[in-house]
Amino acid sequence: MKFMSKATRTLALVLPVIFPVASMADGVSDNSAEGPTAVASVNEQRVAESAPRVLQLYTSDKTAELSIERAGSALGLNSSRSSMSFLFNEERDNVLTASVLYDVDWVTTAGMRLSFGTRVYAGLLSIENADVFGIGANIEAGYVLPLEKFPLALTAGLGYAPDILTFGQADRIFDWNVRAGLPLTSSVDAFVGIRFLQFDTRPGDRELDDQIHIGFRWTM
Repeated sequence: MKFMSKATRTLALVLPVIFPVASMADGVSDNSAEGPTAVASVNEQRVAESAPRVLQLYTSDKTAELSIERAGSALGLNSSRSSMSFLFNEERDNVLTASVLYDVDWVTTAGMRLSFGTRVYAGLLSIENADVFGIGANIEAGYVLPLEKFPLALTAGLGYAPDILTFGQADRIFDWNVRAGLPLTSSVDAFVGIRFLQFDTRPGDRELDDQIHIGFRWTM
């Protein structure tokens, strides 16, 4: 019974996150339609199918996260990236996150990128009856050093879900990370970084990740 209860709670948290992310991809529901609208839909589907996808895995001594990211058009807007991640740690805390980031156009510095968007957190903590759901703002900056033989990529991200948009046994969510990475092949990058992910739970704070990690990114 306890297992069924936990499974039910997990589905209740995961499903509201999966469906919005699944709707980000532009597709065609009826290819038999005729006219300019059908042609535009087919073109959008081809763009979506050719958009790169990135599989990422990082691990530290006590935490691991697997994520997949898709570049292209999300929610009908260009210059965007959508992703979904699953994190688990030694304390048996599980967190599913889904996010959408939009790259701003006014950054003209070569090798630099600035993005902003939203991130949704669904957490199932090992503490009894400690489920968390939060909607937060997210910002990310990246810069690639203009060195041909040593193209070091530096990234930093910050996420915050305020009290009014955090539900369950938590008041707010803090999430930040910094990383440095290098390409190993044309499609695989390696990186090292540190992430801090904290749920302000009641009665105390819950740090789900505060470790130095190493990871890999595979562009498909």
